[in-house]
Amino acid sequence: MMVLRRALGAALLAGLTMITVAPAVTAAPAAPAAPAAKRRPNVLLVVLDDAGLGQTDVMRHTRAWLGRTGRDYTHAVATTPSCCPSRSSILSGRYVHNTGVIQQDKIGVYDHDRTLQHDLKRAGYATAAAGKLFNGWELAKKPPYIDHWALQHGGYVKAHFNVDGTNVYPPYSTTFTGQRVTGYIDEFEKDDDRPWFIYAGFVAPHSPYTAEPKYADRAFTWRANPATREKDRSDKPPYVRRFRVTGPEGARTAVAQMRTLLSVDDQMEAIRRRLAATGELDDTLVVFLSDNGKSLGEHGLPTKFVPYQGSIRVPLMLWWPGRIPAGRDGRLAPLIDITPTVLELAGLSPGYRVDGRSLLTGGRRDRVLLEYWQDSANGNVPTWASTYAPGAYQYIETYDGRRVDREYYDLRRDPWQLTNLLGDRATAGDPDVRPLSDALARARTCAGAAHCP
Repeated sequence: MMVLRRALGAALLAGLTMITVAPAVTAAPAAPAAPAAKRRPNVLLVVLDDAGLGQTDVMRHTRAWLGRTGRDYTHAVATTPSCCPSRSSILSGRYVHNTGVIQQDKIGVYDHDRTLQHDLKRAGYATAAAGKLFNGWELAKKPPYIDHWALQHGGYVKAHFNVDGTNVYPPYSTTFTGQRVTGYIDEFEKDDDRPWFIYAGFVAPHSPYTAEPKYADRAFTWRANPATREKDRSDKPPYVRRFRVTGPEGARTAVAQMRTLLSVDDQMEAIRRRLAATGELDDTLVVFLSDNGKSLGEHGLPTKFVPYQGSIRVPLMLWWPGRIPAGRDGRLAPLIDITPTVLELAGLSPGYRVDGRSLLTGGRRDRVLLEYWQDSANGNVPTWASTYAPGAYQYIETYDGRRVDREYYDLRRDPWQLTNLLGDRATAGDPDVRPLSDALARARTCAGAAHCP
């Protein structure tokens, strides 16, 4: 296929050492209009596992590639911060209350006909998936609308993969996942006129945080944010107060995670070089993100599955030279927007009703629904739902038995969510959250972009 040559711009976003959460969404450039593409792009969707905002800045090759000449969405959020449910949303553009995948083991109810891979396959794409796709998916079973697969559930050293029906146990899972991606690129380029879709699900930086030996002792500085030093958590729900992780403990976890990401960075560079060698680099749309973040001692928490910043904020970068303008974009960008964005860039309309909106032409959001259902696979975090309005407020309801715990944070004055304005016994001066509660109840059953926040 004809390789497009485009002038690329924007400055490199340099390395980081700490999570930063802006008290307000910065003004973003106007959303670029969807181009009239001469041909459909290849699509490479890269999904990390548990990478919080800021950690991927240690990936110097990836930042130089996607960060320098791509679009960096600095306020991307996972609408359900739990692996399998989040991935069901990423690959469908639907909230989990509509996918039905509300817990890790619910992948059996997923409607694969309402997915990104279905619509791309229907449009003539060759398809492949490598690495971690869904918790609980039978590895030997070919995923619907995927031509080739090399899937694992987790782990780093000699992890179990199934490659098109054959079990293999490679030395290091990150390296093997990257090698499968470059192999698929070579295979698909034998039919040079046919576009392809490759899903690359790296296990890193998920526990057990096993770094390659060459990176096992790499030193990083990680500065804990103010939420890790919260002394009084009496205004938080009981399940939060049961955890007691310190800021230094969280920092050690962050460093261990970042060491595993260095191997992902190596594979991203290998993929970039293979795309260049095959003449496909400028004809490939790259989407790079994480399925959710992870608390690193914020509010004493060690986990994802919670409605706070460390758990919901994730990296997100889009890259297609000449088609996606480079630069930072501070708009609220929930992961349910990925599928409609990719389909629009491919010149396609979703073949079903999506809840998300294209990041190209969908306008600016002022709030989004966050939702989580209690899951025995995830410990004792209860069901909760939240309206998140960056730079303004966050309203949370936690449903634990008959009790409903409510939280309201003024994100203008309290970006680290240290003071729940509904968390004391006094009611004088409390915000009136009845309209927010009613709106949240409606959002929890919404369907379609016209009706969902």
